[in-house]
Amino acid sequence: MMQGPIPQSAAILLCGGQSRRMGVEKASLPFGDETLLARVVRIIAPVVTEIILVAAPKQNLPKLPVPVKVIHDENPGLGPLEGIRCGLASLGPGVDRALVCACDTPLITAAAVRILFEKLTNQCDAAVAVDIQRMHPTFGVYRLHVADVVVEQLRAGERSLHGFVKRLAIAAVPLQELGGDDLLHNVNTPEDYALALTAAGLPPGKLPPAPSP
Repeated sequence: MMQGPIPQSAAILLCGGQSRRMGVEKASLPFGDETLLARVVRIIAPVVTEIILVAAPKQNLPKLPVPVKVIHDENPGLGPLEGIRCGLASLGPGVDRALVCACDTPLITAAAVRILFEKLTNQCDAAVAVDIQRMHPTFGVYRLHVADVVVEQLRAGERSLHGFVKRLAIAAVPLQELGGDDLLHNVNTPEDYALALTAAGLPPGKLPPAPSP
């Protein structure tokens, strides 16, 4: 049975990482017949009513399958917490909760995103994926009022995502309940990229040449 978008929901995709270990821009990596970023957008789009992409200044983004709102880090170099702040501040007036997701997690599923939204009860500030070792703040659904906590942390010079979520009332959602340990396989290195393609049942990809210094 087809499910429509969750009312008053949005997604904030963090795309502004420097890709040092990969050596090339990750968002534009080929992934089957689409790019890495296009795949993540395509998976998330049916679940939410609005998508915000938080990109680095002057970052070139690939063609995407649906319209999205693109914003840029206002203070580059502050890490993903600043990206979350910018994303939350850019959401439309009809939104009351938002998924935060990294752009380099091509194995996520729409079903996992829906489960996170379902786990966000009235008693929680956020529903966040966890495994046996740690919490994954960049795959979680947050209520908009957590923006105040983000601002407080950044003003205090604290950029830790885990420090941020420790200040919230969290519904911890095990990865096994979301679909398995491979769900949040990050594409940080060429080896990670090859493994992700294999896990997705796709043929090996070819990295584009690194940009000239």
